[in-house]
Amino acid sequence: MLSAQDNDLLTKVGPGTDCGAWLRSFWFPIAISERWDGPRAQLQLPDLMSYDDQIGTPTEFGEKFGTFSGDPLKVRVLGEDLVLYRDLSGTLGLVGLNCPHRSSSLEYGRPRERGLACPYHGWTFDETGRCLAMPGEPETSAFKEKVSHLAYPVDERGGLIWAFLGTGESPEIPPIDVFAADDGIRIVENFCIWPANWLQIVENSVDQVHTGILHGEGSSRADVWSQIPEVDWNEDADGIQTVQIRGDYGRMNYLRFPTTILLNQPWPGGEFSWPRYSAIVRTPVDDHHTLLFHVTYVPPLNGSLPDLPEGMELVAANQVQTLFIQDYRAIVTQGAPVDRSVERLGTTDIGVIMLRKKIERGIEAVKHGKDPEGIVRNLPEGLIIASSEKITDGFMSP
Repeated sequence: MLSAQDNDLLTKVGPGTDCGAWLRSFWFPIAISERWDGPRAQLQLPDLMSYDDQIGTPTEFGEKFGTFSGDPLKVRVLGEDLVLYRDLSGTLGLVGLNCPHRSSSLEYGRPRERGLACPYHGWTFDETGRCLAMPGEPETSAFKEKVSHLAYPVDERGGLIWAFLGTGESPEIPPIDVFAADDGIRIVENFCIWPANWLQIVENSVDQVHTGILHGEGSSRADVWSQIPEVDWNEDADGIQTVQIRGDYGRMNYLRFPTTILLNQPWPGGEFSWPRYSAIVRTPVDDHHTLLFHVTYVPPLNGSLPDLPEGMELVAANQVQTLFIQDYRAIVTQGAPVDRSVERLGTTDIGVIMLRKKIERGIEAVKHGKDPEGIVRNLPEGLIIASSEKITDGFMSP
């Protein structure tokens, strides 16, 4: 169990918090780009929840706040309310929600050739937060040179728009093939807003014993996962690899810091020997909510893409629907955030303990002005990190 103080240390994500500072060392996806023209999918989670003073389903909130249409979009990331926009020249920007003039919401701002204009008085800010225009001020006024606005860097990768909310020089977005490869087929999925703290969702990634119980009945993988696996954990500088053995069937997942689970996404209907790599990224919204994105990548083998058996599809959403409804209900019913001061951990929770210790080390590194584990910089031009280096599935070997 954790003390209430240690639990707060690991779960609070807002500005000025220790965990928030660690998480701000990394890039996070915040929306599906409107420029993504490849396959899409949508997880359907029907349970009702509350978010942003509204009642709806996780799917409805995910679509509303995690899918960019090109118009200014209100987003909440790491406890900060922001607006994502694309100006008329095509440049993306991410700025504070409220205009520094009279606090009107830039959610209703008007994109200009450069920057986003407040609809109230027209104060216009570019992607760096620099004020470009104050239409109501005298033409001779230099006031705009004295005003700036909160702004964060944004980038596009693998159909997603990513944001960096940290300070100093931003690191690189890890060029994992799921996001960065330019061959094969990529499917981008909005995985909804979940009413759960980021850590309890990420802890599920290193708790693979649950797959033999939670998913051992009533799921598309029940035929395989009904046996509780023997599990081992291997940590390295970038994350934790989880090894699961069920008889002669072996499978390895990889939690890449801070919140991305890499796995072979199962094909339905039994064995099919073609890899289908997935990355599920959990973006902390605030202390009580998390926005999830799921990107699936089917690589070519020997220059060809798979000839799918009848009944199989490349899009993964409908094939893993039950699995993630099961995960969702098991995770959100714990509370948000979980009260870890009353938990009782057993021998199968080694991965959970390992994860928490790694996060604590990352928090300490940031406190001392160092890059935490998982940060990548100065990578060779064109490098692609192959998912196959960390994840395997006995039913989907290349």
